[in-house]
Amino acid sequence: MLRRASVLPLSIMYRRVIDLRSIKAKLMIPLTLLLILSFAFIIVFIGHQIEKQTKEEVIGQTKGIVKQMSDSVSLFLDQHRKSIELIAKDPVVVQRGVNLAGGKEDIKNQEAVMNSLKRYLTSYKDVLNIYFATPKRTVDIYPAEVPDNFDPTTRDWYKLAMESEGKAIWSEPYIDATTGEYVVTVSQLVTMQNKKIGVIGADISLGVMTSQMDQMHIGYNGEPTIISKQGLGIVHPTEEGKDLTKYDYVQSILDNNQEKGTVGYKKDKQERILVYDTVKEVGWKIGAAYKYDSLLGLSKSIGKYLAVTGVILLLVMIGAILYILNQIIKPIHSLGKLAKEVARGDLSVQVPVTTKDEVGELAKTFNEMVTSMREIISIVNHSADNVTKAAENLSAVSEETNASSEQIAVAINEIAKGAAKSSEESSEATERSRHLGEQINQIANQAGEVREAARQTENVQKAGLGQVETLSSSSTETKMYIDKMEKVILALEAKVKSIELIMQTITDISSQTNLLALNASIEAARAGEHGKGFAVVAEEVRKLAEQSARATDQVKETISDIQEGSGQVVEQMAKTRTNFDSQTAAVEETEVIFKKLSSLVEKMEVSISAINEEISGVASTKNEVLEVMEQIAASSEQSAAASEEISASADEQLHAIQSVAMSSEQLMELSIELKKTVNRFKLHS
Repeated sequence: MLRRASVLPLSIMYRRVIDLRSIKAKLMIPLTLLLILSFAFIIVFIGHQIEKQTKEEVIGQTKGIVKQMSDSVSLFLDQHRKSIELIAKDPVVVQRGVNLAGGKEDIKNQEAVMNSLKRYLTSYKDVLNIYFATPKRTVDIYPAEVPDNFDPTTRDWYKLAMESEGKAIWSEPYIDATTGEYVVTVSQLVTMQNKKIGVIGADISLGVMTSQMDQMHIGYNGEPTIISKQGLGIVHPTEEGKDLTKYDYVQSILDNNQEKGTVGYKKDKQERILVYDTVKEVGWKIGAAYKYDSLLGLSKSIGKYLAVTGVILLLVMIGAILYILNQIIKPIHSLGKLAKEVARGDLSVQVPVTTKDEVGELAKTFNEMVTSMREIISIVNHSADNVTKAAENLSAVSEETNASSEQIAVAINEIAKGAAKSSEESSEATERSRHLGEQINQIANQAGEVREAARQTENVQKAGLGQVETLSSSSTETKMYIDKMEKVILALEAKVKSIELIMQTITDISSQTNLLALNASIEAARAGEHGKGFAVVAEEVRKLAEQSARATDQVKETISDIQEGSGQVVEQMAKTRTNFDSQTAAVEETEVIFKKLSSLVEKMEVSISAINEEISGVASTKNEVLEVMEQIAASSEQSAAASEEISASADEQLHAIQSVAMSSEQLMELSIELKKTVNRFKLHS
């Protein structure tokens, strides 16, 4: 709430100071934007130049420091190289190699070698171990001890030294088998009369080299770095002895074969830069890594101070511009106030002219304009009085003329209405006559068609009567046939009944025969052997009686079916006879109706012919009536047209007079309004 209370008055004050539609705003806003853009460009450009120059100077200084680091490392390596070359030429060491190559073990010579190694370590305290190895896999080492199965000939430092041409060889960093520390080894071939008899080497801890690099004050929080030819970290703040080729920037340094240069990279989400040089003796890359923020801290501080200074100067200049604009616009505001007075009608105001610049010229012109307006308003006021009087006279005359014209127009309109009504009635009568004539023509046509239809009806009626007579004769013949068929069917039914009686008799005979055969079989059984032949005959007779009974039953069934069918036929014949009698009666009635219809059609044909003759007479008369009605309609239309023209002229004259009256009234109202408007102006103080 407190924040809103503080912001609201600020916005109100801003609106009071600068109105965005005012000339002040139109000048202030572009000038302010130009100043802001100019200062922003200057700050950005100068900041960029400072950053660029600072970067170049710091990188130049860093290159010098890296060069010193490279020289220091070269001196360190050269010191140990020379020392190892000297001990490789020590006669005691050479003799030890010769003895071992010849298979001779000399204890005194071995002690002498160990004393020589001790003296070397006393002189070079940064060496961890010094040793002498031979092809016989023997190792004389001080101060450490090697494991029993240690084979020096498998070590890189030994192989590289044996393959060299007598130069000191620096190995890649590795973990020492005796101390477990990351070391680099400088090794030197020992020869006797160009015969390789052994290798002498010295282990130098990477920590020693890191300590030497830390003693050099790089500045800007730089971190010293030494990378071997294979990409191993000899000196590194976090990954000493480890493979650094996993980083793209290290791999790019090893691939581009440049002795010195700079490379940018990102680590831990921070932009960094590495300035490097090459130690030619061993091919190591030595350099210093910086964070951009640390390297360009001074330039960023300068940029901040420059930005603050620019903002302060910008605010001061905006205030000065605002003051100058207020001084310029103040007279214009005064002129605006007086212009508002003129707008309210006060033409007695005068603007004091105090300057001779554009504002003074504007004030002078404003005074001349007010004077001219005052003179014009005086003339207009006088003219308005004259116009009011003339408008009053014109209005009175217009009202009298308007009244007379209205009476004339009413009379002419009544005449025009009567003529128009007469014309409409004549036109309507003519139209009805025409319509009646068309109906009469249609009736005449239809009468002819009816007469023709009557003739066709008579022909059709005669043909129908002939067909009815033919049907009547056919019905008589059909009745005769049906009677004969009925007699035949009744005779058939009687014969079937006779057959049924006969079949009943046959059935009775079969039953008695079967009974007799049974009795004969019984008697044959009683007779014994003498009755067997008779029994066979009796059995055959019984079988024939049964077959006769079965056949008789089948015939009875067939006769029953025939009786049933004949009964149905008799019944259908009775129905057919009944239907035929009904049809015969209908045909006779139809014949009577057709005869009556024939007499009616003849009478209708005579009547239609008479009507047709009467309609033809009416059709010839209606043409004469139609011509007369058309002449009457034409005369009515001419009278109506003339009346309408006169009425239109009267209406136009009335409208014109009314327009004059309205114009005179409007002119009078405008003159009164003009008088009121002119009276608003104050012409004298």
